[in-house]
Amino acid sequence: MDNSIYITLSKQMGMFRDLEVSSNNLANVNTAGFNAEKMMFADFLVKDTGRKDAYADDPLTYRDTANGSMKLTGNTFDVAINGRAYFQIQTPLGTRFTRAGNFQVDPNGTLVTVDGNPVLGADGGQITLPDNVQNVAINGSGQISADGNDVGQIGMMEFTDEQAMTRLGSNMYTSAETPLPSDSARMVQGAIESSNVSAISEMTRVMQLSRNVGNSAKFIESMYDLERKMGTTYAKQPS
Repeated sequence: MDNSIYITLSKQMGMFRDLEVSSNNLANVNTAGFNAEKMMFADFLVKDTGRKDAYADDPLTYRDTANGSMKLTGNTFDVAINGRAYFQIQTPLGTRFTRAGNFQVDPNGTLVTVDGNPVLGADGGQITLPDNVQNVAINGSGQISADGNDVGQIGMMEFTDEQAMTRLGSNMYTSAETPLPSDSARMVQGAIESSNVSAISEMTRVMQLSRNVGNSAKFIESMYDLERKMGTTYAKQPS
C-alpha cells in the first residue's frame, strides 16, 4: 500500500480524537467550573528505502487551566475562586477537587455540592450551619459567618502540577500530589465560575475538523482507486 495512505490514516485518527475532544468541550460549555481540553500533535519520522516519511504521532491532550468568567448569581451559597485553587469535596470514593462552587445546604445543615457531597473546610472537616440562620456571609478567604458567628471556612487548595490531575466526570479531579492551602486565591460569594470553553471557537473547530476528515477520506478512497487501476493495468500487460 502507498505510504501516503498510511500517513493520511495516521492524521485522520488524530482528527477523530480532536473532534471527540472539541465535541466534549461544546457539550460542557454551560458546566460550572469546566476546563476545556486541548490537543497536542507531534510528528515522527520513519525511514523507508532511504526516504523519511512523517506520520502523525498519537495525540495528547492537556487541560486549559485559565479561569472561566465569573457569573454573578446572587445566591448565598454560590462561590467562585479567583486564582488557581480548588474546593475540596468529600465523596464516597475519597476526597475530590473542583472549581464548581454551586453549593447548597442539605436538611442537616451541611454545606454540600449539587450531588449532595459535603464541601470540606480548610481543616478537612465538614461545614455545618446552625438551624434557622438568617444571614450568611462568605469572605474572600472562605470564612463563613452565620448571623455574625463564625461557623467554618471553605478550603481552597493548590497544586504544583495541575496537568497531572486526573479528570473525573466533567469538573471533578483527583491527584497523587498532596495539595497545600492557597495563600493567594480569593473567594467571591454570589458568583459561579463559568466554563472556560469558547463556544464559537469550538463550533468553528468542529466544522473545520469535519470537513478535513471528509477530505482525507476522499483522498484515501482516490488512492485506493488509483492502486486498483494500476493493478488491473499491470495484470493486462503481456508476459
